[in-house]
Amino acid sequence: MSKTPAELMQEATRLTLSGDAAGAATLIQEALSNQPLTTTDGGTGRQPGDAEPLARNRMRPPEKASGSFNDGVFSRHGAEMHYKLFVPARESLEPAPLLLLLHGCGQDPGSFATATRMNAIAEAAGMMVLYPAQSSSANPNRCWNWFEPAHQHRGGGEPDMLSELTRHVMDSLPIDPQRVFVAGFSAGAAMALVLAEQYPDLYSAAGVHSGLPTGEATSDREAFAMMMGNRVNGAASSPPADANSSVAATQPADSHTPLILFHGSQDRVVNVANAERIIANWLAREQSGNVPTNWLPLSLTHDTASGHHYVVTQYVAEENPDRIGCEYWQMSEGGHGWSGGNPGGSYTEQNGPDASTEIVRFFLERDTTGSS
Repeated sequence: MSKTPAELMQEATRLTLSGDAAGAATLIQEALSNQPLTTTDGGTGRQPGDAEPLARNRMRPPEKASGSFNDGVFSRHGAEMHYKLFVPARESLEPAPLLLLLHGCGQDPGSFATATRMNAIAEAAGMMVLYPAQSSSANPNRCWNWFEPAHQHRGGGEPDMLSELTRHVMDSLPIDPQRVFVAGFSAGAAMALVLAEQYPDLYSAAGVHSGLPTGEATSDREAFAMMMGNRVNGAASSPPADANSSVAATQPADSHTPLILFHGSQDRVVNVANAERIIANWLAREQSGNVPTNWLPLSLTHDTASGHHYVVTQYVAEENPDRIGCEYWQMSEGGHGWSGGNPGGSYTEQNGPDASTEIVRFFLERDTTGSS
């Protein structure tokens, strides 16, 4: 009798803990492909790198998105934020998922959409994508101000503006409130983390590409030190929302936000050590709830078609190994650019795995109840 994916992942966990990484890799690939992997000698097992275990779920995006991509302006408390919104062309009877996607420094919504190819991926997935624009008046380099204390809290600064913009779009269009996601690149990734931590009741999963941990920098000087890989203080995560506020009281006691990260090992702008701190902070938060989860890391090494290496580490729940809470994609040759991005956009690494496809795949596979 063939084993279920859950049984295969449980066995893979046992093999990993016993030191049999190759055997665990075989079982993980079998579980994720949902069918046995057969070799010519009748046994089971492919070596890591022979196949990409997540390819089963990859969408085949069109070369060009056919949906609408329109400009908008959102006003709140006398402030304005410009944005672009992608709405897929295909009609659906079901409310659509929504992704808030935050650009990096020096970028804007249009160039970021080009760099990530996200509209084409969203077209295939039936997902709407909201691209807020940081203004040069808020930051001369159009960076999100993730490193300033005023922008690290729920209910104030840029997190308040971005969350309210998200709610504005949700109120205006048929959006599934259980499938609202946030992701970003570089400074945008750092702000995406702030939003995921401060608004777990709004964003059900987060994507971080070449980002930085929240709450550890409180000035631009400390931000630059962190970018170089230096730890500037002992903060573990962004400050919690005010426990006495009415909005904080509505947050679930055991909020769980699945996380997917991409980072290049050769990133000279944001050192890869920041990705490791992001994961450490995420694991610490997962342990701080009323019902803590113990996550076990399972890693597989892969090659792209162009011969570039990358490692995917999935953090699976010890009590339920088919539940994945976090994925970390580390590109061995990758620099500071969106992996698999369009060379027509800025800050892209064309030879890496397709980050946009994998981020959307990860988001849409999450259980909207928060149990996966």
